[in-house]
Amino acid sequence: MLHHAGAGPRIPATVWRARALVVAGVCTAALATACGPRSQAAAPPTGGGLSVSYQAPRGGGADERDFLRERRLPEKVAEDLNRSLRLPERIEIVGRSCKKDDTPEYDPETGRIALCYGFIGEVRSMFEADRSSGAEGDADERTAGVITETLYHEAAHALIDKLDLPFTGREEDVADQFAAYRLLGQGEPGRAALLAAADNYALYARDADPADADPSDEHAPDAVRSAGYRCYLYGSAPRHKRAAEYRALVDGKRLTKERAALCQGEYDDLRRGWRQLLAPHMTDR
Repeated sequence: MLHHAGAGPRIPATVWRARALVVAGVCTAALATACGPRSQAAAPPTGGGLSVSYQAPRGGGADERDFLRERRLPEKVAEDLNRSLRLPERIEIVGRSCKKDDTPEYDPETGRIALCYGFIGEVRSMFEADRSSGAEGDADERTAGVITETLYHEAAHALIDKLDLPFTGREEDVADQFAAYRLLGQGEPGRAALLAAADNYALYARDADPADADPSDEHAPDAVRSAGYRCYLYGSAPRHKRAAEYRALVDGKRLTKERAALCQGEYDDLRRGWRQLLAPHMTDR
């Protein structure tokens, strides 16, 4: 499942599970030889669960790989979910150079989340340009936030696939809600990461050509995803000790007063929904 819109039609995990055909060109179990060498970054858990590895970058990407390793972004997400959930099957997060689109993706056939080095460089460049035009915030910190949100989004696709979780609506919307659910439970770092992701989608929306919009894309438009994350942030704020600061999210453009009035209910619904979906798989039951 691709993380960002605009890269062509997507195939939901539920459709992939019904197919026995392995798509040509997708890396198989022979990942190390078919897709280049890799280094193991985290020992796989016994049985199921998330593990992390890094392939050697090709044609650039060394700085982005080091960025991931030094901050342990994939490892932190894997540790969080392994600690919280009982996962019967292996899910591997692979840092790698991608041949096409540089778009993070969960592949149900291999059970792998590809985290593309090129995507990291693209996001960081966008934030650096945004800062040079007067925006506040450290580009590296905001990039780390976007990568963390991306990993949770793709992990949601993996959980839906491996745990056969039921859901209604679009899987991409549900995956965004999972990212918000996990991040908003992590205090200020999680809230900052979700806001960075909202800002990143707003930048993609600003730079997009309306003529390139694909009405068949199962992803919501980037501007809608940005507004959704702002709404979840605002909707969770009544329980937050710094709630007054989050009123600034209602700017009349990316989040209107009319939508803001619904946000607490939207956040409560997504939190309740994901708690119920994951309840049979939680480690503290």
